[in-house]
Amino acid sequence: MHSRSGGKCTSGILALLLALVAATAFLSALGIAQNASKKLSKQDVIDLLTGDVSSADVAQEARKSGVSFQVTAAVEKEIRDAGGTDDLIQVLKTLAPRVTPPPTNNPPVSPPASPTGLLIEAHPGQSQVYIDDEPVGSTSQGGRLKLTRLTPGEHRVRVSMSGYQDYEQTVNLTPGVVATVTATLQKIETPSISPPIQTPQPEQPSTVASGQPGYLGVLPMEQQPAGARGVVLSGAQPGGPAEQAGLKNYDTILAVNGRQVTTPQALRQALSSHQAGDVVQIMWYNGSTTVTRQVRLAAWPTQAQPPNPPQVQPPFQPPVQPSQPPTLTRMPQNGFVTFAVAHDHGQSGQNYCVGVMAIGNGMIYYKSTNGVHTFEIPLNSIREAKRNAVYLVGFGAFHIRTKKNTNFNFVALNQQGQYQPPDAVLTAIDNAMGH
Repeated sequence: MHSRSGGKCTSGILALLLALVAATAFLSALGIAQNASKKLSKQDVIDLLTGDVSSADVAQEARKSGVSFQVTAAVEKEIRDAGGTDDLIQVLKTLAPRVTPPPTNNPPVSPPASPTGLLIEAHPGQSQVYIDDEPVGSTSQGGRLKLTRLTPGEHRVRVSMSGYQDYEQTVNLTPGVVATVTATLQKIETPSISPPIQTPQPEQPSTVASGQPGYLGVLPMEQQPAGARGVVLSGAQPGGPAEQAGLKNYDTILAVNGRQVTTPQALRQALSSHQAGDVVQIMWYNGSTTVTRQVRLAAWPTQAQPPNPPQVQPPFQPPVQPSQPPTLTRMPQNGFVTFAVAHDHGQSGQNYCVGVMAIGNGMIYYKSTNGVHTFEIPLNSIREAKRNAVYLVGFGAFHIRTKKNTNFNFVALNQQGQYQPPDAVLTAIDNAMGH
């Protein structure tokens, strides 16, 4: 009896000890989780599950303390292998900390700035557009042309079309803004012909004989500049009707008695039906304005007969030789070189003045022989001086563009007044600028 009672006692004591060990392990595990300063790690959850703590109790502890890990596919497999249930996995995924992507060092990309633009709306359509005296294109049949490759700042806009007066406007372009220029070109109206000048009274007989062919006394260029809208003159006969009326070299005759003339042949034909003493109306362009005057034709001089008009001078013939330059405003006396050049007025070589360009002492000076234009360009204000790529390229033209986008086009001349390559002029400019 005693021995059986002793065995039962021993067995009961052993069961009690095992229960205490399990409780101690559970409480020890809980003690880890209940540390308020620490969230459950993945290893804490696995230790609880392998220590015979149920998934429900682990889930309850996780809700109290939180978790410090992400439940990836690999972590989920480890927890399931340790005895974790679907409910526990779902709770752990819900409590997992949010992952914030690491900050990048790349600065925010700003959207590209809108280009600076200019919209030309011209009537009539298909007009030629120039920006700072450089041709940039033609408007469409509807009269529109949009330009987007312009630099901000001030620009000169000119819209031109044969038979119409040029339209000019200065615009100031703002970065990212499309400005609009609206141009309505005015047609060049041919004025009505005034009544002929009354012939002198019998007591004042005319000095010209009737029945002889009429003589105007002009020397048209046989090689007309490209784009000319009339007949460009290389000169006028001294003392002839044309010179007395004010016509001179490089003027452009537009019409005779309201009839437009565009070639030397057309001019001769328009005059051939008139006799000496007849009064005709001549309209011409002198480089700045259009002039219309009544001119009385003279008899042909004996040394010049109508079938064989005098030989014309070559194009761009300067009125004076480069060795006799005009006096330029503030022209320095030493330290400069001079060249004969023609300054284009921005109408495709149709109108220009001829003069002398002097380079040196920090300046470029230009003065035409007829006083139409005078320029003084500081060398430090020049952005570029180079050959033209398109405009008047057949004449070897070159341009000087300032930092304010003012543009001047020139053609270099030799001593005979013929155009020549501008290399010597551009080299002198480069040397003066210290390039």
